[in-house]
Parts: sequence; C-alpha cells; structure tokens
Amino acid sequence: MADGRRLGWAESGNPHGQPVFFFHGFGTTRVACPPDGPAVENGLRLIAVDRPGIGLSDPQPGRSLLEWPSDVAELADHLGIERFKIVAWSGGGPYGLACGLVMGSRVDAIAAVSPAAPLAKPTDPGYLRWRDRHAVRFANRAPWIIRLALWHWGRGQRDDAEKFFEKSVADMCAADQAVLAEPELRSRMIANSAELYRQGGRGMYDEALVLSKPWGFEPAELRVPVTIWQGGRDDTVPATMATHLAEVIPGADLRMYPDEGHHLLYRYWPDILASLAD
Repeated sequence: MADGRRLGWAESGNPHGQPVFFFHGFGTTRVACPPDGPAVENGLRLIAVDRPGIGLSDPQPGRSLLEWPSDVAELADHLGIERFKIVAWSGGGPYGLACGLVMGSRVDAIAAVSPAAPLAKPTDPGYLRWRDRHAVRFANRAPWIIRLALWHWGRGQRDDAEKFFEKSVADMCAADQAVLAEPELRSRMIANSAELYRQGGRGMYDEALVLSKPWGFEPAELRVPVTIWQGGRDDTVPATMATHLAEVIPGADLRMYPDEGHHLLYRYWPDILASLAD
C-alpha cells in the first residue's frame, strides 16, 4: 500500500471475468469466502480481501469505517479494476455500504448478506439488542473491556479450533447446523480460526471498535443498488437489522428467507453470484 502496509487477498473464479469483491464477516477472514464454482459458472472474478490486522493484512490501529474504501480503491487500481460489484457478509456489510457511498462511481451493485446495521446512534434503535448497547457503551467508555472479552472469546479458537467450531455450531439454529455440517465448509471454518489470529488479536479488537462506533454516514445516503439477503432465524445479526436497512437505503431489495440462519451465505451462494452477473 502507499502507506507501507500490506493488504492481503485471495483471488478465484474467472480471472478474466467481471470483478466481485468479497468482504468477510466479523470473526472471519478471506478464508471464509465460499467456493468459487458458482463464480466460474457466472464468469465472475472473485477477490476476497482481509481487513487490517486480520489474516494477511497489516494492522491499522485506530482505523475508521470510512478509511476502508481507500484501501479497496488502491487494491482495485493495483489489479487493474475500474468498476466492480461487492458481496459483503455480516460484519462486512458496513464496509460494503461504505464503499458504495464513497466509491459510488466504481461500485455497480452490492449484495449485503446478513448485514449488520449501525450500532451507535442509530436512527431506529428498536433493532438493538442488549449486547449491542453494551458494546457501544464500552467502546466509548472502557474499550479495554472489549479487548478482554475478545481475548477470552478467541482463546478457545487458538487452543483448539476444531473443538471451538463444534461447540459454536451446537448453539446455532438448525438451518446453520445443516449448512455447516458440509465437510468442506467445516474444514474451511476451522482453518479460518487459525488465519484469524495469524497476527494476534489486535485486528479483532480494532474490528469491534469500528462496528461499535458511528459509521460516519447514514445508510440513506447510498445511491448504489443494494440487495439484502437475510435469514429469519439469524441470531447473530437479527432480521430486524436487515429490515431496517431495507427501509432506509433508497431502492434496496430485501430477500428474506424465514427458515434460514446466519450462514445462508453458503446455501444461497450460487443465487447471490448469479444475481450479480450481467
């Protein structure tokens, strides 16, 4: 990067196809990007990017959400890409929307899958859960508590990623359990745990602070086509966040799947990519 940082990414799909950037969720890395079979079938060039401090990307302490578009722009320039589309999953959703706002002339469409809505100073606080409210409070008043909580949460992944995965899946809804029972995806998620902490836990701490603070813009300011894919049984990012974003983002298309959970990304991956193919 121009500032000396390294930015890591993985590329798959059709190397000569229409570019689609994949933004991973909170607690995942580029490794969580679904298999590239549907990308090949739809003629798409898939580029999964690690955010600062995570996976292969160098840390950027104190970063804000609106700094991410400049990283993506620099990577796109490096790869010779002028225009592209975005798939942004879960905690990656705000990053995708930020790119749509700042880079509107280069972003043709965004597929926001189980996207997180603003936690700090939201226009409609009705979708906030108690843990969201606590995260916002700690981010402003006692960020060390967030760092300690993430250290405890990540210890299980670092000590025994497979055991952590099995325990996490046991607490998920039936739809997510069915999705994550697929052997290839199971292996992918376990490998993600090791990659997530390649550089220690600072990246996760910075991620948590970014998502717990004001975005620096309102979703209603977007003018890029946005499609929201959401599971009704999602207990990681509740469906109320998706419905809120669909209400405030001009022209947003909400595709609600009542019986799906947070990992509908993997079940509907072919449909998501097909919707982005021209």
